[in-house]
Amino acid sequence: MLTARDVNGSNWRWIVLLLCAACGTREPGSAPFVSSVGQAGSANSAGTSGSASPPGAGRASNPQAGAAPVAGVPAAVSGRAGSAGNAGAAGSAAISDEDAGTPDASAADSGSSGAPASRSTGPGDWKAGDYPPELTMPNFLEITGLPNQAGVARQYKVHVPPLYDPNVPMPVVFCFHGLGQDALLFCINGAGMPAKADKEGFILVMPNGYANSWNGGTCCGDAAAQKLDEIGFVRAVFAEVGKHLNIDLTRVYATGLSNGGYMSFRLACEAADVFVAVAPGAGAIGSADIGGGTQAESDIAACNAKGVSVLAIHGTDDGLVAYSAHKPSLDRIAEQNGCMLTTKPAAQPASMGDTTCTSYEGCPAGVDVTGCTVQGGGHVWFGSPNCGTGVDAACAIMGANSTNITNTDVIWEFFRNHSRP
Repeated sequence: MLTARDVNGSNWRWIVLLLCAACGTREPGSAPFVSSVGQAGSANSAGTSGSASPPGAGRASNPQAGAAPVAGVPAAVSGRAGSAGNAGAAGSAAISDEDAGTPDASAADSGSSGAPASRSTGPGDWKAGDYPPELTMPNFLEITGLPNQAGVARQYKVHVPPLYDPNVPMPVVFCFHGLGQDALLFCINGAGMPAKADKEGFILVMPNGYANSWNGGTCCGDAAAQKLDEIGFVRAVFAEVGKHLNIDLTRVYATGLSNGGYMSFRLACEAADVFVAVAPGAGAIGSADIGGGTQAESDIAACNAKGVSVLAIHGTDDGLVAYSAHKPSLDRIAEQNGCMLTTKPAAQPASMGDTTCTSYEGCPAGVDVTGCTVQGGGHVWFGSPNCGTGVDAACAIMGANSTNITNTDVIWEFFRNHSRP
């Protein structure tokens, strides 16, 4: 999860150590972890198809150093030659920096240039299932060759719900874990996002941070210290997934907890051409003036969030990301969208019990900037039995949960009400 410079250091360190122990990685600050990749070979189990691709092509990897590839997952599978014949087939994750752009970027315009030329990426070769197979196993698709990634392959998982029809564009949600976590701990075990995707019908993309961290500006860990190009990585993943799945370009969203909340805000600021709405939990804009996190400096020069709706949820007793960063972050987004800085009770989510939600007034049509405050709430993905940590034992030190709001539910309701014209 996340550390703030102005809180007791021992508190966050124990949390990070606990989460790192759960996901089998090192404490932030140690040598970066590099995934092992098995030797190229053909897929040899039901649910996968295609032959091995040359080194540098997309790979399904197991991030346990020295471990053999997960059974049923080819060490390297080409997603460009041939199709994924069965649900759960592994596809290519490899792209070069030359073709790492947004799929049909003109179609994901912020709205300033008129109607988009296209509203979806079109049918691809993936079907409903998990990519790579075995959703809860520590194996991931990889992207190699991207600049400013500390020389390592970057990882992600994709979950495609049973409702998916390749001929019908489907919304996509990017889910970002906190510092010390990985995609399994937060997105799957902590927030229950795959089950939500299955119920509501959206594609779920779960990237993995570098050394279990994201460069969200001042937050956090090794990724922020090395100023990795996270926007380039996310755009590359989006482009690759768009080659295989029919993404509705008017309904692209991002959410995350803690360091992942910082990432969600950063995407609003620096990828408004792609993302329609974001929903940070216990995060902030990691600019130098708002701050928080592990770094005194930030590589976020400006926030250009025009056209992006934001729902930010934060507890007043958050001991890691100070609640005082909540309003300045939302004010920045509101200003970018031309909203007034006065607020009114939010229509959705509705205030109830320990949770008060307000929306900025005077925003342009289709744009909604809303903040929810959980009185007495801690550094928590509210409504999760394990507080979003993915580890039951960690909940006791994260602070109070909410009895009234469930982040995963209200965030999807917010997303489903926002699309790009």
